[in-house]
Amino acid sequence: MYRRTIHPVLRTGTRYAALWVGVFVFLAVKLSAVSHPENSLKARLEQAVRSQVMRGFKQANMAGELVAIHLPPNIKGLDPRSAIEALRTFVPKKAAGRSVVAMSVTPEGGQPVKINITIETVAVVRGWTTNLPLKRGSRLRLEQFERKTIRVTRREQDYYISESLPDGYQLSTSLSPGRLLQFHHLELVPDVQRGEQVMIYFRRKHITLVSPGKVRRSGHIGDIIPVVATVTGKRLYGRLESPGIVVVE
Repeated sequence: MYRRTIHPVLRTGTRYAALWVGVFVFLAVKLSAVSHPENSLKARLEQAVRSQVMRGFKQANMAGELVAIHLPPNIKGLDPRSAIEALRTFVPKKAAGRSVVAMSVTPEGGQPVKINITIETVAVVRGWTTNLPLKRGSRLRLEQFERKTIRVTRREQDYYISESLPDGYQLSTSLSPGRLLQFHHLELVPDVQRGEQVMIYFRRKHITLVSPGKVRRSGHIGDIIPVVATVTGKRLYGRLESPGIVVVE
């Protein structure tokens, strides 16, 4: 039976080739570290900052993500084996924007150096986005919106993040597709709409007169709204007591 064999010279040459490849890789890594000594310190600082920021977001119960770390130029002259320590606990005031993380870098046998590292974060918002254009006054319906997780740069805005859409509300402004719903986009559905027919009660001491009229501005029960009497055409202001009834005193 035929058996394949490798010549001893070839086997030895292969081993030497593998050895030389390993030596070259090792020397390349060492030369890179010598020519760029700040790289390892930079990586360690970035990792320390990430840990600080994520811990701070968790403790503050904020949903945020770190998107950029800006290291100062003075780290280039520092020993890459320096000890790294946070000068204070990172407490985020907001989920999105720019913040500063203070770190201490102490070279072996040297004095600690304070480094202020600027970071950029974005807020992670799970809210409601429109999936079609909506006009002002549109009542909220589930099929008009989609639940999405979005990263935004201004968390201070009043995003509507509840698990369900509110009942009895309509849009106070028009929204384009993909717009994230905010609280100031919402208003209660009025008890009476502009142009709606109502009965106007004129009360004078012990006398009450009733006349049909029309509402000139939408409103809620208890609001003072403008109306116009159908018979006389007179414009008045009255209090909406119930849907369809306006009292003028």
